[in-house]
This record gives sequence, structure tokens and C-alpha cells, in this order.
Amino acid sequence: MTNFSKLLLSSAIVIAMSSQAIAQTIFINDATVVTNNGDRLEKTDILIRGDRIVNIGKNIVAPDNAKVIEGAGKWVTPGLFGALTNLGMVEIGAEDTTNDTSAKDAVTSVSDLAVDGFNPKSPIIGNTRVSGVTHVAITGRPSHNIFAGTGFVANMSGHLESVEQDESFIYVQLGSWGGKLAGGSRSAAMSQLRAALTDAAAYPARYKSPTDGDALPRRDAASLARAARGLMPVVIGADRASDLLNIIKLKQEFGLDVIIAGAAEGWMVADALAAADMKVIIDPMANLPGSFDAVGSRLDNAKLLADAGVDMALMSFSESTSHNVRVLSQHAGVSVANGLDWDQAFAAISSVPAGWFNLPSGVLKRGIDDATIVVWDGDPLQVTSAPTFIMINGVEQSNQSRQRDLRDRYNPTRDETRAHKYR
Repeated sequence: MTNFSKLLLSSAIVIAMSSQAIAQTIFINDATVVTNNGDRLEKTDILIRGDRIVNIGKNIVAPDNAKVIEGAGKWVTPGLFGALTNLGMVEIGAEDTTNDTSAKDAVTSVSDLAVDGFNPKSPIIGNTRVSGVTHVAITGRPSHNIFAGTGFVANMSGHLESVEQDESFIYVQLGSWGGKLAGGSRSAAMSQLRAALTDAAAYPARYKSPTDGDALPRRDAASLARAARGLMPVVIGADRASDLLNIIKLKQEFGLDVIIAGAAEGWMVADALAAADMKVIIDPMANLPGSFDAVGSRLDNAKLLADAGVDMALMSFSESTSHNVRVLSQHAGVSVANGLDWDQAFAAISSVPAGWFNLPSGVLKRGIDDATIVVWDGDPLQVTSAPTFIMINGVEQSNQSRQRDLRDRYNPTRDETRAHKYR
């Protein structure tokens, strides 16, 4: 070995040792730990070194250099996952220059990438993160046809590199809204969707020019091709029981990976949904007939779907899906108050949707990298509980937000002599 090679090897060893030395070590002791692996562990310790969960168990000895978090009376969980949101795509709904959720005059639809309109520096990201939400699936809204474009998955770190999957799913709107977008009827919407899937499944064979498809131009067909072949989830918005049954038929006809968003009347066809291995996102607060699509809404929808064995996630559609994703844990708590098992409710806002998008953030187990955890000062599904420590992908996060900064800045009890406008 030459002297130069020896120098390179020595440098590499020093760098590696230095990296290990500066890697942060977190030790949480005597907490209630929700693993989402079928266990809820009492008075349990967690040791995290760098981004890896090194150990979970009882009577673990804290390393000398560890940051110790006293866990007595606290809960440790995976981060929450917002299964379908518009987060980071709109700041002020009534101000078009801050709203990138839809494009009614666009020529394209499926190929519109929601990630291109995402602002990870939006103050709403921090407002969401401090409520324990660490990851979300984000899409736009349909405007001139039933397709809202291609959605993505991001974490709530607020970093410019926070997008983890830039093309994760296709969003399609059916039901009465989808019928209106397709020309005026549900049958028109279903026809448009079937034609589009046929175009995409045959791509590129039938496209000799950009407009050779029955329903989609070439660019949109290319974007839908993976989903049409069952290689990417298709999220379909629908509430009415009859629409849900039609979606089951569509899934079986084309071999799709389908996630239904809404399913307010899902309890009526719960057994059929379970038998077809459907994935469903519901709002457990939906209990009023907000439209003729959801006349059969009821508060125990989540329990009835779970009892039937439906693969289910919870989401707060009754709140703003751009600004109030932070109420996710409260909505899950409502589902528990209406009969859903606690562990099922928590999994429905963490491991279940994270698993749909192949993210490891929904579980806590020894040896997992990119540790994503939230320490709560109490039961996370209680409205009075709040996170005290948040880690996303092995990096400790700020527990401040724009709202908290403003609260602290203008708190009337603050020891501040300057006028408000100068603070």
C-alpha cells in the first residue's frame, strides 16, 4: 500500500470515528411506548443513536453522552400520517397567487405534478408538525376533469428537501362532484375513467400522435400508465354506497391498487369492501348528510368498517385539508369515543397509511433507521395532550411554529417594554 493510500485510509477511519462520536444519542426512559407492532409497552425505555433505534425494552442503561428524556407519564409513538391533504399547496384560499391546488384552464391533468406547487417553507408546515404529524400525502384538486394530477409524500421537517416520494399516487374524483366534472352524470365520470385507464394501459402502443387516446392526451396517459397497471395507488374520492360498489368492480376489472377517500356510507357495504381488499380513508367526524352522496353518514362508520376487516385510515376531511391537518389525533379520538379500538384508531393515523406508501415511519422497532418518533405528555388521542419532543428521519425537530412564535411575541404577560409594533 502506498503512503498516499495509507493516508486516505487513515482519513476515512478518522472521519468515520468522528461521525460516530458526534451522532446524537437520545434516551427515553419509563414511557408508555406504542410500537404499532401489536404491542403497547408500559414503563419502557428507548435508546436512539444517530437515526437508528438501537434498543427498546426495560432497564436499559443510558449512555454517558445521551440526551435523557424523562418518560414517566409520557407516551412515545410513531409520527402521525395525514393520508390525503393539500398541505403546502395553498396559503390563502381566496388569493389565487398562493393557491396551486387546481388549474381549471390547463390542457393537462394526470401529468400535473402536485410536488411542483409544494412550498415546504409554508408556516402551515410547522403548525402541523407541532401537533405530531410527521408525514403527509399531498394532492391537488380536480378542476376541468375527474383527475387532480399526481400526488406525492413529504415529511413535515420544513426543509427544502422534505419530499420523500415525488410521484406517489393518482387522485380521481367520482361521485356527484366527479359526475359534474365529467359532463353531468356519474355514468359519464365512470366512462371517462375507464377510457383513461384503457388509454394508459395501452401506452405507448396506441399513441402515434399526442391526441390519439380516447380520453387522455399522450402526456397524461404516460403519467397514468403505472397506476393503470396496478403499480401505483389510485386514490378515488367517493362517498355513496353504490359508488363504492362500482369502484370495487373497477378495481377488479383493471387490477388496480385503489384507495377510496371519503366512504361516508362505507358501513353499508363494509363486507364487500373487506372481501375486495379495498383500502379506505374516512373522516370519523362525518355524521351529517353534507351532500346527497352522504345521506347515510354516521359516527360509528370507522368501527363498523374495522369490524368487517376493512384496511382503513382516518383523515379530517370535515376540516381544512390544507390548514387543519393538525387535528388528526383529535379525529382519531372521536372514533374511539364511538367504539373503535384505541390501537386500531392510532394505527389508522400512522402505520396503516404509511404502509400504503411503503414508508417505515409508522412503526417503532429495534434496528429501524430514520427513526421517526413523537413524545407526548399524555394519551395522544386525548384533546389535552401535546407533543414535547419530535424526531423525523433521525433528526430532532423544532417544537415551535409560526403561531407559537406570534403567541410568545405578543403575549401580554411578557416582560417587554417596547411597543407591539417594534417587537
